[in-house]
Amino acid sequence: MGPNLLREVFALLLPFLLNPVTIVADIHQTLLQLLLDEKDSDLTSVFLYRMTRDNGEDYNITDEVSCYRFTRLPFGLTCSPFLLSATLRELPTMHPARFHIAASLVDSCTFIDDFAESAEDSNGAITIYYQLTAFMRQIILPKGVMGLPPQNR
Repeated sequence: MGPNLLREVFALLLPFLLNPVTIVADIHQTLLQLLLDEKDSDLTSVFLYRMTRDNGEDYNITDEVSCYRFTRLPFGLTCSPFLLSATLRELPTMHPARFHIAASLVDSCTFIDDFAESAEDSNGAITIYYQLTAFMRQIILPKGVMGLPPQNR
C-alpha cells in the first residue's frame, strides 16, 4: 500500500478563513484527461459480444466478440484516484517557472479533482484562475478524441 496522496479536507478549507475571495473549481472529466501508456491499455480491455437487431424489436447476441482498449484513465478503477493525485503532483515539477503560481498551488489546494483556494482580492483570484487554467491545459484531452477506440484483434 502506497502513501496517501489526498489532502486533508480541513487543510483545504483553512485558507478560506484567511482571505475574503474564494476560488473553487472542479476539473472537468479529470480522469479522462490522463493518457494511458499503450502497454497499459491492454490491462483496461473490455470484451463485448456483438448484438444484432432483427426486423422486430428483439436483439440477438452473436458469437462475435469485439475488444475495446481504453486509451485514457477510466473512472472507477481502484488506482484511478492515486494516478490522478500522482499526476497532479508531478505536473508542477515539469513547469515550475512558466506557471509559478499554479505550480505552487496545485499540490496544496487540490482534493481529487476539486481545487479550493482563497485570494486577498479579485485581481489575485483572476491571476490564479488564468494561471491554473493554462497550467491544467498541459493534460487536457484534445477535442474529438474518444476514450474507448475499437481494437481489431
